Amino acid sequence: MVRRGWIALWIIWLLPSMAAAQEVLLPLQRTETSAHRLSRKSSAGEVRLPLFDDFAAGTMSAAVWQPEGGATVAVDVSPLAPTVGVATLDAMDGDGRLYESASTERFVADTLTSLPIRIDGMTPADSVVLSFYYLPGGGYGNMWERMGDTPDEGDSLLVDFFRPADSSWVTVWATCGVSVDTLMARTGEAWQYVALPLTEADWFDSTFRFRFRNYASLPQSSTSGRAGNCDFWHLDYVVMDRGRDAAALPRWRDVAFAAPAPSMLQHYRNMPFNHYNASATASALEMWIANLYSSDLASHYEFAVFDTMGNELFRYDGGFENAPAHAYQSSQMHARPTVGYAFPAMTEPTDYVVVHTVREGTGGDGHGQNDTVRYRQSFGRYYAYDDGTPENGFGLSSTSAQLYLAYRFDVARRDTLTAVDCYFNHTLDDQNASVAFYLTVWSMDAEGRPAEVLYRDAVRRFPAFGGFAHYVLEAPVVVEGSVFVGLEQSGSNYLNLGYDRSMNTADRIYYLTGTEWQQSILSGSLMIRPCFGAAAAVGIDARETLEVKVYPNPADERVTVAGFGPSLLTIYDLMGREVVAARGESIDTQGLPDGFYLLKVSAHDAVKVVKLLIKHQ
Repeated sequence: MVRRGWIALWIIWLLPSMAAAQEVLLPLQRTETSAHRLSRKSSAGEVRLPLFDDFAAGTMSAAVWQPEGGATVAVDVSPLAPTVGVATLDAMDGDGRLYESASTERFVADTLTSLPIRIDGMTPADSVVLSFYYLPGGGYGNMWERMGDTPDEGDSLLVDFFRPADSSWVTVWATCGVSVDTLMARTGEAWQYVALPLTEADWFDSTFRFRFRNYASLPQSSTSGRAGNCDFWHLDYVVMDRGRDAAALPRWRDVAFAAPAPSMLQHYRNMPFNHYNASATASALEMWIANLYSSDLASHYEFAVFDTMGNELFRYDGGFENAPAHAYQSSQMHARPTVGYAFPAMTEPTDYVVVHTVREGTGGDGHGQNDTVRYRQSFGRYYAYDDGTPENGFGLSSTSAQLYLAYRFDVARRDTLTAVDCYFNHTLDDQNASVAFYLTVWSMDAEGRPAEVLYRDAVRRFPAFGGFAHYVLEAPVVVEGSVFVGLEQSGSNYLNLGYDRSMNTADRIYYLTGTEWQQSILSGSLMIRPCFGAAAAVGIDARETLEVKVYPNPADERVTVAGFGPSLLTIYDLMGREVVAARGESIDTQGLPDGFYLLKVSAHDAVKVVKLLIKHQ
């Protein structure tokens, strides 16, 4: 019951017929975001049967799992699993870094351990069974569409039971590294179902626990700059209960989402608030709804749009449809719902929340957690294809001294491009920190390729780490229609741009290492975001939370800020260049020429930007 795997790669060298130019994807050596590595408080709790977690909430349940171990949960980029959300064991620790013990030799990696389970008072006659689904990383299909490294034969996934009698862990199940292609050839399915009965009396104690763990190994070709995360194993739908036949096929009466909620926009995940119009909205959404039961079930689907205050703005009712047994819903009213809604006109950055729900019958089934998925639709000051979380690093390999990477954006209205946000991944030893580049903007020719250079940095830039780096253009560029935003790289060292696999925009990515632009054949999105307007030039977030009063405005010799005490005050010109800064409750303006400026007030992790007119007497 799988449409696509979480398909990806260790290192892929593409376009072998073009020896001078190759696109290169690398695994991550380190993650910057908590979307991958979860930090949860320790729990001293215990579990009573039935135990269930399908990771649909995007976190591991603190009522089931111990917090340590390094395993991750994701719902934004995951295999089309039994239900939305999977737990992943790989070669990164709980801080999002490769394990210190990582090497080309087999090493102990992640562990996912349950809390103590109260099965004392039971016996093997109670037919207690632990079951789960697993999938090795690497997926199947075209190599350039794959994501996540396939475990090698020497790698493994194991399940251990804790034996209270001698306080020891006993391995009760294990599988060696294997490709999804091999599993599908053997079983006809990608996701593999495992059921483990508790047949020994020694297990039945109030301190019984179980755990998943994996062994990993870096590829033999790993070097400091290119070693990265590898040997993925995905888990879903972990159940432990009593009175079940471990040899029988599972019969989960569960209608659930099998993929996360999509963007409501036709091409983007985020676009500038003042660029939005009704034509930017998707005409229909792609929803993946699975029926895990052995018979058809009637289900009801709907979605609603809310503002950030919780006010409902729109509701779509898909009515009732039959969900086919052990399959995905194919009815258009549920699988391809028409949107039929336009967001209201916006005068500032705004967020909306779209809530999708599906339920069996009128009352729903026993697993409500996987019956709801949400999408936060943001309208900020930038365009974005990516979801903010990289799954790979992207770069170009060439013998050419100059490399050009261009990313197409269809700008909905004439506006001023003032900055570009780029996400750069760490490499081991930060070898890419010294790789120079120049931000560049091109027009588009009649064949849809980059054409005239509209802007190019005069001064070299370098990667900055810790999330998106905000690069203000040396001079703003007025653009409209389709343009390309990207960079010219000086030298052929690997730059390692963030690469998101949740949306495929390969048809908008071009690169040049010789005389002719080439279109990307990879499946994913570059983490490059063009930012528009003067406020974007000073890096203002879409949620300005600081309430202040600025006076006088127009100003002559000094501006005072009231309402939040001493703050960091920064004045920028309309090209985003800082002209004066001070700490306190006022700032001197007497040396600034007459004209309009932006005053940024920063205090207590909050910001406010005010348009300021300076007019000397």
